[in-house]
Amino acid sequence: MSATATGEGGTGSLRRASVGSLPNSERGRRTRRQLLVAAREVFERDGFLDARVTDISAAAGASHGSFYTYFESKTDIFRTLCAQEMDALYVGTGGSDPDGDEPDPVARIERSNRRFVDIYKRNAALLGLFEQVTAYDEEVRKLRMTVRDRAVSRVQRSIVQLQEAGLADRDLDPFHSASALVTMVNSTVHFWLVLGEQFDEETLVRTLTQLWARALGLDPARAGRPTAP
Repeated sequence: MSATATGEGGTGSLRRASVGSLPNSERGRRTRRQLLVAAREVFERDGFLDARVTDISAAAGASHGSFYTYFESKTDIFRTLCAQEMDALYVGTGGSDPDGDEPDPVARIERSNRRFVDIYKRNAALLGLFEQVTAYDEEVRKLRMTVRDRAVSRVQRSIVQLQEAGLADRDLDPFHSASALVTMVNSTVHFWLVLGEQFDEETLVRTLTQLWARALGLDPARAGRPTAP
């Protein structure tokens, strides 16, 4: 069966229009989940360029046509996979978790850095592919920037709150500071877990936390105790 018959512009696109991004039936949701699990296995095994829709469908135990009921292409399912993991990765970056109840901002930063490392370790192969694909796929690059923008915005809000509380250096520009700090953590962990630079995990987490806190002018001895403006 050709991709034209089942894929973009064919009966597959009509089925996608009726099914939507999240199927209503349990069977549909199960098939979509199986395709995502299979896609991850194939991408991590074969890489993005060599992965094939036929291999993903076979690994999921689904027909070639079923794939196009839920996804337009291998790039579409790759974007879906990465969006899930990247959103999870950056929630709470730099102590900006809105659901956190830790009053000490330095402790929040450390907890967030540990969480970031833990998630990156579990998803290093996929995230490594994601960074590679951003170099030549415009849609994946846009997704990468969207996820990064959300992470930077969360950290920016956290910095503003710390400045208003008298805990962080008020001379710092919140946006540029947030962008630099998110880049520091992401790039360092990428060099470690994807490119193979040698780090001791405990020392790395502690160092990233110290650099982040000191960059903002946070004093661990004053953490959680706002000073007068």
